[in-house]
Amino acid sequence: GLVADEATIAPADVALAVNDLMAEHGKLPIASDMGDCLFTAMDIEHTALVAPGYYATMGFGVPAGLGLQAATGQRPLILVGDGAFQMTGWELGNCRRYGWDPIVLLFNNSSWEMLRTFQPESGFNDLDDWGFAQMAAGMGGDGVRVHTRAQLKQALDRAMATRGRFQLIEVMIPRGVLSETLSRFVAGVKRLNAAKSG
Repeated sequence: GLVADEATIAPADVALAVNDLMAEHGKLPIASDMGDCLFTAMDIEHTALVAPGYYATMGFGVPAGLGLQAATGQRPLILVGDGAFQMTGWELGNCRRYGWDPIVLLFNNSSWEMLRTFQPESGFNDLDDWGFAQMAAGMGGDGVRVHTRAQLKQALDRAMATRGRFQLIEVMIPRGVLSETLSRFVAGVKRLNAAKSG
């Protein structure tokens, strides 16, 4: 399980924390966006997962999670990156209207980090600090920004205990810190590209 200490958060820690949460409280259906949150979802133990896969449909996660709750009545867990959240995260504003209360884990590395792995020299990969957790209240939810594994565990426990409002947990992940699954994927793609050009 997750070591709830003062260490910074890596994507693997998110998977461990979610696995611990579901072991304690039961399974939640998951909607994941693309990027490292999708690769992190591969380390979450068996549960229902809706994701764009290799279609790479950025902005899929939040609307898909809301659709999950609308269609099934089950509270979903949404995994989304900061880049994708800028596109469709504002759909959370509909939660109050329909009585939805998803738990949103927003991976914030202030970067298009997956793109950076393929084009590290490109300056467009850097994103500003949007302060997403602070915006949650304006959309009818609760938001918290977490920097450590201990804070992540506390935020997830609090989110599970709070019903009736969406819970946005802005998970601060240092730039350059990737899931093992994404690292393997990137290495594989680079090997294929080298073989094609060689």
